[in-house]
Order: sequence, then structure tokens, then C-alpha cells
Amino acid sequence: MFEILKFQKFSVALALLILSVFATSNYAQTPGVELIEKSQTGEASPAGGDSAKIGKAVGADHRSQELEEEKKLNFKKGEIVSPSYDFKMGKTKLSYGLYLPKSFDESKTYPLIVVLHGLNSNPKQILSYPNLTKYADEKEYILVAPMGYNERGWYGSRGNGGGRGRDPDNLGELSEQDVMEVLKLTRQNFKIDDERIYLFGHSMGGGGSIHLATKYPKVWAAIGVVAPAAYGDRSRLAAARHIPFYVVQGDRDRLVSVQETRKWVEKMEELKMKHKYIEVKNGGHVFVAWQHFSGIFDFFAANPKQDLSKSKEN
Repeated sequence: MFEILKFQKFSVALALLILSVFATSNYAQTPGVELIEKSQTGEASPAGGDSAKIGKAVGADHRSQELEEEKKLNFKKGEIVSPSYDFKMGKTKLSYGLYLPKSFDESKTYPLIVVLHGLNSNPKQILSYPNLTKYADEKEYILVAPMGYNERGWYGSRGNGGGRGRDPDNLGELSEQDVMEVLKLTRQNFKIDDERIYLFGHSMGGGGSIHLATKYPKVWAAIGVVAPAAYGDRSRLAAARHIPFYVVQGDRDRLVSVQETRKWVEKMEELKMKHKYIEVKNGGHVFVAWQHFSGIFDFFAANPKQDLSKSKEN
């Protein structure tokens, strides 16, 4: 038994190591990322102060145009990039992951998937999951992956607190609001189809997706979760009963119990929610995370946001 557990732990660790190397190699092909982060750090500096000192409207307008052009250059097509923004609630600057499809045209409107990473992971890593950006290119989706304040914020799914050590006492609140701020920012920067905003999460990100679906049910068209680390009162799903769910779970997952995920699915059935449940035979926690993107993207395409007034009538 001890040898089996050692092998299981080794398998998970090996999978995470492979994924980390994959993410690193992916970013080695995108040299613009570091330049983007540096240029955005510089944006917060002297533009306003210089124009105030000069006191010339023409000069201020010229600088403003330069910043707008610089911002446009930062959003690259077909590459995972890491822009940052000033997160006022947390009084800090946070980065997030962004992917624009290769065919991106700023004049067009696009569906959006908000992607939530797992515990001790990050936006770069989950956006580098095999084939995720491939399907974003084929189906023409924008992907955005918030940090969730840090790698262990749980997106508010465990309450507003949760801070330990050097973490802020309201870590959960900050993690949740980081997601909503990045969503707001993305809708400001690009033409997003309000009827086709989706949420996808793995592990901790899956639990966060369920939480955000119930907390902000008017935002999301559909939800996709893999091995969702979701806990607490399942009756809160009632607030999101109109939102279609796509759920994937390995039956040999040692980190998220298949029995717990089945209970969430049973609640969806009880509430007569539209959902699709895929239980992967002999599936673990890691590799199933990227083996069902085809089905998830098809499910999203088939489920734009429902008209709530009609939903209530039915």
C-alpha cells in the first residue's frame, strides 16, 4: 500500500513537472511578454505629471495617443502574454494571462472564456494546457486567466478570509474580486459578446467556477469544470440553475474525490439543470484537465446565455 501511494504521488509530481516545463517552453517562444510587463510598469509613471508640468494640451494629447498605440501593441495575437493592472482593492499591481486568437480582428466581437487555475498554479500554466489555445484559435475565442490574487486564493469559494502567514486576512475576497476586475478590464479592452462569456476551471479553479457561477449568475453563459475542488452547501447551485454545466472527473482522482463531484452532479439533476457529466475511467487529477477541450468548446458554442425571463416562465 505504501509503495502504491509513493507511486501515485510520484505520478502527480511528474505530471506537474512536465506541465511546468511545457509552460516554460511555450513562453520561451514569446519574447514580447517581458517587454510588455516592463512597458506597462512604466505606464503608471510620469505621463500625467509631465503633461501637467508642460501645461500644453497638444503635448498631452500626443502622449495619450502614444500610450494608446503602445497598449494596442502589447496585446499580441496568437501568443500568451501577461499584462498587468493596478488592483486598487489590494493596493498592488497584479498580472494575468491573456490569449487572443491568431485571427483576432479588433473590429470584431468575440466570445470570452475566463480560465481559473488550480492550487499552486498560475495563469501562464493553465493557458499552456495542451490544445487550449489551439481550440481558441479554431473557434475564435479570447482567453483570459486571472491570478486570483495569488496561487492559493480559492477565488472566494472558501469565504472572504483564508489568509495565512503573509497573506492578507481577506485573501478570499481579494481573489474573487481579482477575477471580476480582470473580466471588467477585458470587456473594456476588447469587443466581447455579452451573451457568450464562459467560465472554465480546473481543481481549485473548478471550485472557484462553481462559486462564481452562484455568486454572479447573470454574467455567465455556461460553465466548464474539471476535477472541481468544490465544498460547502450544494443547495447554492439553485442560484445558477439556469446555467449549463460541463463536468469532467476522473474516478481515480486522489486529490478531488469522485464521490464529492457525483454529489454536485446529483444536485444539478435534482434542480433539473442542463448539464453534461463525463466520468473518466481510471482518470486521475492532472491529465484529464486537457483531454476534453473539444467537448467543452462544443458545449460552450451550443450554449449562449439564456434569457432569464423565459427561463423563469418555464
